[in-house]
Amino acid sequence: MANGEPKSYSSNLQLALTILGTATGMIILIVGITMASRYAPKPQQQPLILKIHSITMSGLNVSCFLTETRWNVTVLFANRNSMLEMSIHSFESSLYYNYSNPISCAVVEAMHLGPKKQRLVEMQFNRAQCGEEQPYVDDWVLERIRKDEIKGEMSFVVGMKLRVSYRTGILGWDYDLNPHCPKLDMQLVPSTGNGGIIFDHPK
Repeated sequence: MANGEPKSYSSNLQLALTILGTATGMIILIVGITMASRYAPKPQQQPLILKIHSITMSGLNVSCFLTETRWNVTVLFANRNSMLEMSIHSFESSLYYNYSNPISCAVVEAMHLGPKKQRLVEMQFNRAQCGEEQPYVDDWVLERIRKDEIKGEMSFVVGMKLRVSYRTGILGWDYDLNPHCPKLDMQLVPSTGNGGIIFDHPK
């Protein structure tokens, strides 16, 4: 009987440690799920805010449209959350003529935004940004652009596909976002190929 007591004590100790480890694991899991649920950004309430402040164009010439024309779009990237760190991966943006016709590209470098921080970024749309493959622009699109140039006004839309990471402590979430951009109406200076607009209230 004396030889059996240490073995029984060891078994009881092992069982107690197993129960304690399981209980600790369950507590950590519950706390983790609770924290994740509490701090995770909701799909329709993203901490990221985008505001377009201005758009300018230079060198518009339909005859050499892809090589000469340049657009600069100034966009505010803001993190409105007071707890989460935000990282936006490098991305390529497209500039559309009248919503559905891509005409140029811009590459934006990765950026980090701390809680309640913002950054103003100038997105440069031009031939060099698109790399070797340029957007194909139909002849009828160029003809409409020519007519808009004569009228002195033109409309564009900025398209983005973002990969955004949020972090707080050891918790983290990744989202693929497709921001909706309103139509940007630009006024042109006659016979110059230049134009632009600075919005009183950023879009």
